Amino acid sequence: MNVATPAAIDKLVAALHACQPLRVWSLIVTFYGDAVVPRGGEIWLGTITELMQAMEVDDRAVRAAMSRLARDGWVERYKIGRRSFYALSESGQDEFAAASERIYHRPETQKEGDWRIVVLGEGNGRQAQRERLLKAGFGQLSANTLVGTKATAIPGAAAGRGTLVFGSTLERGSEEYLIKRAFDLAPLAVRYHAFVERYKPLWKALEGGDLLGGIDAMIARTLLIHDYRRIVLRDPFLPVRYLPKDWAGHEAHKLCAHIYKALLKPSDAWLGSTGQSREGSLPKPVSGYFQRFAKA
Repeated sequence: MNVATPAAIDKLVAALHACQPLRVWSLIVTFYGDAVVPRGGEIWLGTITELMQAMEVDDRAVRAAMSRLARDGWVERYKIGRRSFYALSESGQDEFAAASERIYHRPETQKEGDWRIVVLGEGNGRQAQRERLLKAGFGQLSANTLVGTKATAIPGAAAGRGTLVFGSTLERGSEEYLIKRAFDLAPLAVRYHAFVERYKPLWKALEGGDLLGGIDAMIARTLLIHDYRRIVLRDPFLPVRYLPKDWAGHEAHKLCAHIYKALLKPSDAWLGSTGQSREGSLPKPVSGYFQRFAKA
């Protein structure tokens, strides 16, 4: 193996720790949704710890993150002797299932005219609802009114009591006004560009013949999806005519797809050989698992 590939991974791990505070729980959720759910959704804590240690995350931070995820209802804990196993909860699986469509299959760009309008209800949870919708790719039209494309799913926790959701068809002039008022693509473009620059060295190494195996492949894959999902889930997927001609989202998706396809089999081989559930070895991946990013 060429030394360029390990060097590229070292840079990705350094970039992970440069983003403070480091949200270990979010990184673990990425690992679960991307790699563990397709293999049954449950895994031994030791496997999680091994992967996190390889990314320079210590045991104490992992234990704290798992406690938080259990407390917040993301995972369920099972103990056999001295071993702890964690399974992504049903609600956690639902959250990632919705995200998966945007991450691995990149929805069709919004057709002109069709929109989803959300009017927030009264109550103390309104601010939290608003934040969840903004993180899911909605734009803010007014204090309590948000707008999204049909490709923008409404997070379950954001559809609170009293919230109104309805579809709307707009004329082109009204649509242009809505987009200018509700969406600012500049910050998203910056993040897409940064993603491309961060992962280009890894792709060049892989494209040049370097091979990643074992835990190194899983490190790279987890960081790749962790970084990509935090951007793509905020993408409103606006109609093509309203996107910049050099929209970085297209390049970022292609780059992510190329790298992911190169890492999927070796990283999954590591997980299959080391990961364990309460029943023993992890089950085989679900149908369609190896077809992720098939259209890219």
